[in-house]
Amino acid sequence: MEPQSYSSGERVFGPPRGTFDADWAATALRSNQQGLDFATSVRLMERAWELLRSRDLRGAALADALADADDSDKALTDAAAAVATEIAELYLDRS
Repeated sequence: MEPQSYSSGERVFGPPRGTFDADWAATALRSNQQGLDFATSVRLMERAWELLRSRDLRGAALADALADADDSDKALTDAAAAVATEIAELYLDRS
């Protein structure tokens, strides 16, 4: 099944603490990457989150690992890593 984006008004404040919502993260990524399709953005955010969680990567280290794992443009993998890192800092890393 093809992923579908949220409609207006849903998930205004982000996913519940301690969870990762690839659709919500993909929307954040697409807000900075004009022309990026939803399915690609979801795929990138899922891969970025998987690397973040399995290797405990953030920032540039996550961007490099994502670039190695994905055929996407380096600027796009950098942007996806930045979104994943920000989500982790806001929703995962806080004590």
